[in-house]
Amino acid sequence: MRLDEYAAHDGTGLAHLLAKGEVTPKELGRCVEQAVAAVNPALNAVIELYPDALEILPEVASATPFGGIATLTKDFPIEAGRPAEFGSRLAQGYRAGHDSVYWTRLRAGGLSNVGRTTSSEFGVPAATESPLYGATRNPWNPERGVAGSSGGAAAAVAAGIVPFAQGSDGGGSIRNPAAFCGLIGLKPSRGRVTGAPNGNAPLLGLATAFMLTRSVRDTAALLDLCHGPDAGDGYVIAPPVDTYLDAIKHRPVGLRIALCTRSWSGVQIDPEVATAARSAAERLSSLGHHVEEASPDFDYPAFLQAQKVIWAADAAAHIPAMARHMDRSLEEALGTSVYVLYRWGLGISGAQLIDALAVYDRVTRQVGCFLAGYDLLLTPTSAMLPEPIGTFDPDRAGIDAEGVFNDLAPKETYTALFNATGQPAISLPLGRSRDGLPIGIQLVARFGREDLLLAAARQIEEEVDSAPGVWGQGRPAIHAGNF
Repeated sequence: MRLDEYAAHDGTGLAHLLAKGEVTPKELGRCVEQAVAAVNPALNAVIELYPDALEILPEVASATPFGGIATLTKDFPIEAGRPAEFGSRLAQGYRAGHDSVYWTRLRAGGLSNVGRTTSSEFGVPAATESPLYGATRNPWNPERGVAGSSGGAAAAVAAGIVPFAQGSDGGGSIRNPAAFCGLIGLKPSRGRVTGAPNGNAPLLGLATAFMLTRSVRDTAALLDLCHGPDAGDGYVIAPPVDTYLDAIKHRPVGLRIALCTRSWSGVQIDPEVATAARSAAERLSSLGHHVEEASPDFDYPAFLQAQKVIWAADAAAHIPAMARHMDRSLEEALGTSVYVLYRWGLGISGAQLIDALAVYDRVTRQVGCFLAGYDLLLTPTSAMLPEPIGTFDPDRAGIDAEGVFNDLAPKETYTALFNATGQPAISLPLGRSRDGLPIGIQLVARFGREDLLLAAARQIEEEVDSAPGVWGQGRPAIHAGNF
């Protein structure tokens, strides 16, 4: 298969070719190798490929939904025995001790993990510019960044290295990289993708894992493969009535949609971002949906303070164990953003953590009551356009915990809320700046309604362009299809 042909297909398209015997998993693996060689020197998105995984790709497709497609996973513990360095000098050389349950389901569905992608350090900064691996660059403009923390995954998919890649989202870490790279990024409802064999969901329920894609049908098919609880989960979300692939066949009619471009944090929204959100609202209105301006009413400063407490407490609880395991000094190995968050977390009391969780409970009720009056909420994904490389310095001196969250605010103003409240949220590539940079638009549904969210996304995708995953965008400047 030619590299340009490979890079033009989404995962479902490649699976169809595999099923017909027109290509083999081994050939797709060679395409990944060629694509990495062609574009990764300019992007720094792929840390490494696994020679043993590429070697065992078969010459015949498996009888699975994706047939043996090669993909990439984030630099976090996902697959037993594979490196998981969290983008950090502290964890350099660490390997995952077990498979994540959702990953075993994706693997059973025909995905082969052949390498890993860059991440921000321990997923904290919203910029994939880590002390360990340096800066990952945006395929649309290599002078710009890819957000974080799943930035390497986003760059790899946008550049045509793989049709989809694994990421995770604790405050916007799937959605913001998707927005910056012109992709689809779904954060499922809390509990939809199990955190087993560890907790129900990492980061006290804020974080979840899933995939970044180029088409809604891939997103639906992947969620079909990996959703659902595991034995021992403390709570179980209601299963979908039907498959998500069946859900996207239905065209929603007369949805009531709230449009919000008001900055909850007070961070100034880039005018081009606000314009793109309003254009997306007009597009949905033209499809027969009712759109009106409205916003959930909640105490953003209290919410943000609770987020700071939870993130810092989690850092203080977990990062020292890595230091002991790797026999390294936290102060010497960590970038300053992560280190100051960890240090601040050491002073948080149990009472403060309980109070923070109570704030989240209250905000969850408020947002849930708001969404009871609407089918969807439409916002920008990020308040800003992709920033120039080097804007974020992972080793800068003088930063405090307040500065860490000031860094996050332009990207998490609209995303982090739904990690707290648990609703499903998706970033769609519906905008473009004057300079050709992607602008992501976020849609949020009621808790557990990924079916409606994906159906609406598919309806927009079909209206924008009939070819899956194209969305009328053209091709990034750095793309495997150019070689």
